[in-house]
Amino acid sequence: MANIDAKITKILYRITCPDSIELGEYHLGILPTARRRQISQHLADCPHCIRELAQLDNFMDDVGADLDYGVVERIRIWVAQKLPSWEGGMGDMPVFALRGEDQGPLMYEAGEAQLTLEIQDDPQRPGKKSLIGLVLGVDTTAWQVHLWQKDKLLDAVPVDELGNFMLDNLSLGGYKLILTGPAAEIHVPDLVI
Repeated sequence: MANIDAKITKILYRITCPDSIELGEYHLGILPTARRRQISQHLADCPHCIRELAQLDNFMDDVGADLDYGVVERIRIWVAQKLPSWEGGMGDMPVFALRGEDQGPLMYEAGEAQLTLEIQDDPQRPGKKSLIGLVLGVDTTAWQVHLWQKDKLLDAVPVDELGNFMLDNLSLGGYKLILTGPAAEIHVPDLVI
């Protein structure tokens, strides 16, 4: 009988406990609220999980100083995803385009930001193009726009407080556009002008 009890105890030992990864996520506060509540209730009655959480806490105290990230490591990098363009708009949604242009603006989504780019003829330089951009959805204070071609930085301009920027004197070709802010970057890797 003792042998059966030992087997059952081994099988059922901590069966209702969250696994170590989930306890770690609980400790970091990244679990959904409902699951966090369930684990909190479980911790009220489970000395094993309380002990495991204390060990995790001690471990984090020991290595916490080594895990403190600098400003550079905290930057989120968003790769802009081009949104489909709609001919003639979509329902009540307006289509933005300048008179005389065959295509509307290029629209992108990147993390929390929305980016609109419009390519126009450069009024000051015949045969050249201008790139006009608008960033929405993020605070653009202290943001810069960098235009690259074949790993060479061609130009860098600030984004104004309303999210606008403009690059001009551009030749036709392929570019990479990187918008850099204090806590995030937006990459448009394949921009064709």
